[in-house]
Amino acid sequence: MYKLELLDSPLSSSDLDEIWNINQENIPEVGNVPDLERMNALIQWSSHVMVARDQEIAGFIILMRENQAYDSLNYEFYNSQNSPFLYVDRIAIKDGHRRNGLGKMIYEKTIELAKDLNVMACCEVNTMPRNDASLAFHESFGFQKVGTKDYDDHSVVYLTKS
Repeated sequence: MYKLELLDSPLSSSDLDEIWNINQENIPEVGNVPDLERMNALIQWSSHVMVARDQEIAGFIILMRENQAYDSLNYEFYNSQNSPFLYVDRIAIKDGHRRNGLGKMIYEKTIELAKDLNVMACCEVNTMPRNDASLAFHESFGFQKVGTKDYDDHSVVYLTKS
């Protein structure tokens, strides 16, 4: 049975290592984080880091509120809208814990948190290369398309849930 836990910053070095390793094993579904220093910066910019544990961290989500110094073009899309939000920077599940409802459990808690904060939940999903599983997952939660962006090497759709 998994336990969801909001972590306090700064994280322990073992939690930081586990989160970074899970992130890296989930590339290309999540973006590469080149080193622990950059992962620590993401966590410092975040408003919430939630992990699911059994004996180890099995999955995590990094969430950000508006007006952080985060240098992501996708984050900036929402930040430029001048509306309060809870941005899903990344969610990743450790190999061996996938396909058992853990992502759904983390997202349910994230949406509950956004409601408690009275803000919209938002994220982006790759459309090139197309991530049909993630698109269907977000649709099942009622996320709506609010924009798109084409980059040199990929494209995304921007999604929100009020």
